[in-house]
Amino acid sequence: MKIENFLSHYDPKVQDICRQLRKVALELLPETEEILFEGWKNISYGTGESRMDKDLIIYIAPFKDSVNLGFFRGANLPDTKRLLKGTGKQLRHLKLKSMTEYEAEDIKQLILEAKTERHGKK
Repeated sequence: MKIENFLSHYDPKVQDICRQLRKVALELLPETEEILFEGWKNISYGTGESRMDKDLIIYIAPFKDSVNLGFFRGANLPDTKRLLKGTGKQLRHLKLKSMTEYEAEDIKQLILEAKTERHGKK
């Protein structure tokens, strides 16, 4: 299933948030592969051959009226502004109902921190 077809099942507002986040992810993580996980209902970004959690950096998960920008090892990120939510062992996320809820630079900083955490370089 293509990503646009996957997104077409969501509200246009949610689709727009996903598209904007995809653009940022592809800009900041050009070395990664964009992977649609239909069963998990998300678009993930990672490197490596296994496509397993150890290689994944972030994900975009659309919901009925919001989108989660998730960080597979978010618990390890500095997150100095304490923007990330979640209580899991590793996963953390931002919940977006619009792209104006968070500063664009804050979102970019978290993605770059996640990239550095995973691969040790910016």
